[in-house]
Amino acid sequence: MLATKQQWCPRCQRHVLAEQKQSHVGRQKNLVKIIVTCLKCRTTLSSKTAVASALEESTEN
Repeated sequence: MLATKQQWCPRCQRHVLAEQKQSHVGRQKNLVKIIVTCLKCRTTLSSKTAVASALEESTEN
């Protein structure tokens, strides 16, 4: 799943478009790693790991 949105980039020193990517992690694929990257300088703005079932529930509502 890809999504673009505006976020502050400390390296570019301004608001830029950021890309959000999700990938499944682990043997059972029950974890999802979410990485937000600046589209201009390709710097990782944030990264977190979440439980896939909780993420699916929050996107359905």
